[in-house]
Amino acid sequence: MKELKVGFIGCGGIAKGHATRLSTLSEVRLKAFSDIVEEKAREFSRQHGGNVYTDWRAMMDREALDIVYVCLPPFAHTDEVMVAAEKGVHIFIEKPIALELALAKRMAEAVRKQGVKSQVGYNCRFGYGVEKAKSIIESGEAGDVGLAFGRYWCNFLGGSWWRDKKRSGGQIVEQATHLYDALRYLCGDIERVYCETDKRFWVDVPDLTIEDVSSTTFRFKSGGVGSIVSTTGGVPNRWWFHWLIAAKNYTFESQDTATLTLYTTQTPVRMESTSEERDTYLLESKDFVKAILENGETRTPITEGVKSLEFTLAAMKSMEERCPVALPLE
Repeated sequence: MKELKVGFIGCGGIAKGHATRLSTLSEVRLKAFSDIVEEKAREFSRQHGGNVYTDWRAMMDREALDIVYVCLPPFAHTDEVMVAAEKGVHIFIEKPIALELALAKRMAEAVRKQGVKSQVGYNCRFGYGVEKAKSIIESGEAGDVGLAFGRYWCNFLGGSWWRDKKRSGGQIVEQATHLYDALRYLCGDIERVYCETDKRFWVDVPDLTIEDVSSTTFRFKSGGVGSIVSTTGGVPNRWWFHWLIAAKNYTFESQDTATLTLYTTQTPVRMESTSEERDTYLLESKDFVKAILENGETRTPITEGVKSLEFTLAAMKSMEERCPVALPLE
């Protein structure tokens, strides 16, 4: 079996999680690390081996890589995907893949043109609840979806770049995007969006320019409707990733990525609650590696990253323009 050589662009917290998990896979070898802060890259090298770079372009030129993990903040995404694709390197990129739809589309086009594999870091797609619900809906057993509702609630301020809407995109674009992606993955693409946001809790934080409450209503192309509410002013040390879906034959309820409760809509009502703890970050990397080795498809190719970005950008545009916004965005 071929050993896949992996390089990293960006050596922050999320990169550490990916590198630690990749180091357990016999199919890969961590070969190089790049970060503008040299000591961050050196720390990775000390732990995993591999060469150190402060210039990712030099890394891409000098290393014979099979895979690159792009683990940069969204504002720092430029042409990493295009350069990697041109060199025939498969790409894992963290969400959101960009802050502008035009850049995201250029990324997707480069991946398509060069025929490389891609995976976007929407790890919640690998959670038991989402995966089981997807199989039931996709099989037709659930019947048509009529309504979807989700809430992404936490108590979180983040660092300086995360608090700046120009660099992070805001909570919807950078964080709650996981839930936007999950409901779109389960129920289909989006036709129209309306969103309201405000800053209600962190009013005394001078450098905070993102929303801390939001409510988004949308229509799926299938005809169903949905709503997602988010806040960064929730219960401390709790991360609520809750969603419900009302379909013709079942109502789905998930309290976190590990659980799913299924109710029948016909009497007598039957209820089934199941759960399974998973390392979703490990699973998304395994899925990516398998797709490369077997020339298969990843669960979340970069085209899906484009669609989920467009969904969240449409919500922000609706908030700014104070009116519903139709997709696709121009």
